[in-house]
Amino acid sequence: MKGKIKQLWSSLTPERKRTVSVLLVVVLVIVMGIIGYKFSRSSLPEQSPSVEKKKNISLEPKLLEKSMYMESQKEINELKKQVEEIKQQKGAEEKQKEEKIEKNKAKIPELPRDRNVSIPPFPPAIIPPPPVQQNTQIKPAVESIGEISVVSNQELPKKEEEKKDNKKKSIYLPPSFMEATLLSGLDAPTIESAKGNPVPVLLRIKDLAVLPNRVKANLKGCFVMAEGHGSLADERAHLRLVSLSCIAKTGQAVIDQKVKGFVVDEDGKIGLRGQVVSKMGSTIARSVLAGFFEGVGDAVKAASTTVSISPLGTTQTIQPGDVLKAGMGSGISQGANELQKFYLELARQTIPVIEVGATKTVTLVISEGVELEIKDYCVGGEGKCED
Repeated sequence: MKGKIKQLWSSLTPERKRTVSVLLVVVLVIVMGIIGYKFSRSSLPEQSPSVEKKKNISLEPKLLEKSMYMESQKEINELKKQVEEIKQQKGAEEKQKEEKIEKNKAKIPELPRDRNVSIPPFPPAIIPPPPVQQNTQIKPAVESIGEISVVSNQELPKKEEEKKDNKKKSIYLPPSFMEATLLSGLDAPTIESAKGNPVPVLLRIKDLAVLPNRVKANLKGCFVMAEGHGSLADERAHLRLVSLSCIAKTGQAVIDQKVKGFVVDEDGKIGLRGQVVSKMGSTIARSVLAGFFEGVGDAVKAASTTVSISPLGTTQTIQPGDVLKAGMGSGISQGANELQKFYLELARQTIPVIEVGATKTVTLVISEGVELEIKDYCVGGEGKCED
């Protein structure tokens, strides 16, 4: 093996021997560097990963129960102090009463012992028997008129019943709110004059009315009439309640009463959210087009006339060959002017509106309490209703 290497080395030229020796030196340096790097890495101490010490925070068991117990003990001690104070006050009052009684006894003069005075015995006290309590409480009976309950007393005398029959039956509806359905949609005009001529709307109550103090009234199925106008400021249709109408299932009791209130949308804001629709854009565009044709007619008429200025003033003359051209321009100008006026008037009438669709769920708010009068309704038009 060594002989072969020597033969190869001897067969090489001096330039190749130089390059081979350089390569061997480079390889030897690289190998030495790798070995030194490995020895240096192995000599370094291994760094253990830093382990964070976790501190377990433990609460004292039954801490909440102890705190509640301490608070309850404080309250009990305070109550005991109050009871002792009350007992002391009562004891002082009793002592004062006893002192007064002793003073009164000292003021009473004693009878002389030498005289024989006989004091007649007092007659026995007659205690009247206690009065017998009679059950004067009369249980009221509840009678139903439609879906509205009225408390009446059936055991009153006839005169009282007659007076009560003459009185009008009514129930009081305080400020409250109820869920309803918008049966008829509306296009609410947004001009200022629309407030004096609002658009009517029909609503139907779909759930119980919520009164103060979690009390509920059964007005389900009643109709409510409302009227409103639109507003471009918030893009909503504002409605105000006009009247409330209900009828009993038997058809013999009716409520038709004016109410005051407003309507709230599903988002909790006053007014119904809708879409702003303005149809005046097309009419304004047509008016602009008519004005363009008016200008073209004026230009044609001006081109067919000759203007001459003299000491007497300005005169316009039309050449005989341009008479037809001047008449055509004048006709186009006047017709376009009238058409422009028509479209402008039509644009004034087509005001923006707020479109609100039907079958929308809303909330009715009664802003002022009202006395709902229950009217008797007779089927057939007779004077008396059949029981």
